[in-house]
Amino acid sequence: MTNSPISEQLKHVYNVSDKDLIQLNQLFETIHVKKNEHLYRAGEIVRYVYFVEKGCLRQYYINNNGEERTIYFKTENGWCSELVSFLDNKPTELCVQALEESTLQRINQKNWVYAVTHIQPFTMGFIRAQQDTNYMLKKRLAEATVETPEEKYLRFVKEEPELLQRIPLYHIAAYLSMTPETLSRIRKKIAEK
Repeated sequence: MTNSPISEQLKHVYNVSDKDLIQLNQLFETIHVKKNEHLYRAGEIVRYVYFVEKGCLRQYYINNNGEERTIYFKTENGWCSELVSFLDNKPTELCVQALEESTLQRINQKNWVYAVTHIQPFTMGFIRAQQDTNYMLKKRLAEATVETPEEKYLRFVKEEPELLQRIPLYHIAAYLSMTPETLSRIRKKIAEK
């Protein structure tokens, strides 16, 4: 794992020393996840924090009407979990699914607690990663209240163009809080311009 994507991120983004990197490498385990496999579902207790080395995950919930609403996608070098469930051992209301065959690094609660209490650069880096995710979610929520469906889609195309090639359109529609039919109409209208 010493030259793996997670090691590179820990060294160059989190500024973890070589000594601390050796310790951290022992706390994570590599797993391979098949396309469409779930890491956890609503009602389960989240047991791991995941780092995406290769692949794509989506976090979503199912609303009262039984519709899936995607919260975010995580691709290479992204972190994914549900910390309230993970830290408090409470059932989650969220689901995480692999949209592609994925290679992940995962860390359990005991090892994560050790890492954040003993390896300060990891702690600060993880806090920054969570802040970035929270900022992205707040920004997206604020934009969603004022944007038209077409504006939402155009923003997605501008900010996440590579995801258009990797993610089925019905998942993109769920992420943008619209039906697949609405997304199809928007895409057709834009193509005709």
